Amino acid sequence: MAASVLGAAGKSTVVGLMLALFVAALDSTVVATAMPTVAAALGGEAHYAWPMTAYLVASTVSTLLCGGLAFSFGLRRVYVAGLALFAASSVLCALAPTIEALAAFRLLQGIGGGVLEAGVFIAAAMMLEPRDRGPYLGAASAMYGIASVVGPVIGGAVAQGLSWHVIFVVNLPISIVSLFLSGRCLPDRAPGAPATGFDISGSVVASLCVLSVVLAFSLAGSVFPMVSPQFAALVVLFLVFAVALARVERGKAAPTVPTGLFRRGQVVAGFASGFCVQFALMAGVSYLPRLLQEGLGMAAASSGAALIPMTLALMAGSNASGAAFRATGRLRAIATASSVVVLAASAAFSAMSPMLAVASSTVVAAALGLGVGIGMPVSNLAAQTGADPADAGRATSMAMFFRGFGGTVSVAACGILAPAATAAGTAAVFGAVCVAAVAGLAVSRFIPREIAS
Repeated sequence: MAASVLGAAGKSTVVGLMLALFVAALDSTVVATAMPTVAAALGGEAHYAWPMTAYLVASTVSTLLCGGLAFSFGLRRVYVAGLALFAASSVLCALAPTIEALAAFRLLQGIGGGVLEAGVFIAAAMMLEPRDRGPYLGAASAMYGIASVVGPVIGGAVAQGLSWHVIFVVNLPISIVSLFLSGRCLPDRAPGAPATGFDISGSVVASLCVLSVVLAFSLAGSVFPMVSPQFAALVVLFLVFAVALARVERGKAAPTVPTGLFRRGQVVAGFASGFCVQFALMAGVSYLPRLLQEGLGMAAASSGAALIPMTLALMAGSNASGAAFRATGRLRAIATASSVVVLAASAAFSAMSPMLAVASSTVVAAALGLGVGIGMPVSNLAAQTGADPADAGRATSMAMFFRGFGGTVSVAACGILAPAATAAGTAAVFGAVCVAAVAGLAVSRFIPREIAS
């Protein structure tokens, strides 16, 4: 992986960053399966979704803002602060006496988690040359993908076999080890990047923009229907804040969201690619356990084991695409291959929906994981190499936001398209993934054939 091009200190830094990424990404999914147990223990069944929504919203906002924070204050300071906040709030989550308190502490935890997730990818732009980022981003994307797949399984197992508090307490020792390994040697700023003041107005408007659109899709189908006045109002708010953001950021030397990046085809293609890949991943992660349990009659533990091949294929695909990029620099071919494999797997799920069995579902899920893994490094590579060096960190944060947003939309779409795990529901869900894969294939033409160095 990328650590092979670094010294001994660089290798330990990379290990620490991977640990931080894994535990932060894991916490965005591990609580979902454990929430029935947690809510019952705290007597908060009526507010069951609050802790999950709080983390999702906070992490999405902080992911977007991380690039601007790192540009203004230095990545090392921001990363260490995010890691400290994540660890401290994890302890508070374990001590939460009520569901409302847990939601408040999860909000803080999400802020730290979002900083960690974005910071790990921003570090690649500071530590490595473009071609050398491939293996690093491949390994990092594998950590993120693995967490998305195994998080619900771990959460359910811990909640049933151990106290739910363990889910949060375990973050503390992992965070301490990560801080020891990566906190000292992490770069502060990209070479030649000046220290600047933080863009407060842009950050506030960007946060409101993200808040409205994430709430619209994360609450659609559970709190209110997608075709409803509430959903429409949130979308209108998003559009209003988006226009306001463009005006607020216009002419600033160091904006939180450099709107000029949206005029760069390669960067926008990276954003779109990340959205489509994460849409496919979260469709698999959120729907396939339901299919195996509700549709095919498997036990929860067995359904988790049945998705292990998907996890292994995702790891293999992510690391293989990172290595291939480093060896050849051919980014468009990697993006195209990912979309083709995802399209084939999702089309197979749709076509085979009336006759799916456990074995066939496992095989096709592995193919889906392979396609997703191949495409996971593309988004950040396209965004980073398409932006000016000074904007690479903020472009990375924006790419991470669009990837996370793709997952949010996917989960909402799965709930709406398939209220139950039936053949029709399976065809509808993976029909939507087919659309995302075709969109990914279309935008890949704006990704360069080759990144020279």
